[in-house]
Amino acid sequence: MAEASIRQRVMDWTKSIHAKDIDGVMSLYSPGIVSFDIDPPLRYGGADNKRRAWEAVFAAHTGPIAYDVRDLNITTHGELAFVHSVNHVRGTLASGHSTDMWLRWTACFRRVEGAWLVVHDHASVPADLEHGLALLDLTP
Repeated sequence: MAEASIRQRVMDWTKSIHAKDIDGVMSLYSPGIVSFDIDPPLRYGGADNKRRAWEAVFAAHTGPIAYDVRDLNITTHGELAFVHSVNHVRGTLASGHSTDMWLRWTACFRRVEGAWLVVHDHASVPADLEHGLALLDLTP
């Protein structure tokens, strides 16, 4: 039951990303979320900061954002759940450049008043440490 509920929450979240529905996206997160995302800063604290980050992503794209979750793995224990996946992001930036990259996503959910909310998430891309560059062209 918990796994199915979390899986549905993640799928609804991806639909909200595609539609640039900020309220739908934010419905996944706890007010006190701590997030390690792919863009600066190193850490977001609180839903207001996470909202601003998503608003910036939406503003940077001229059209819909394709966001697919692949290989979603869910482990639950009581009121906590741990998920991880590789996610494919595609879209067109206002500059005319297109984005097409895979990222790694890990999240910790907590059941709060019956709803599964993300209290911590971490999105990252692999890096070429020798050259100090993100590797955005890798695929699973």
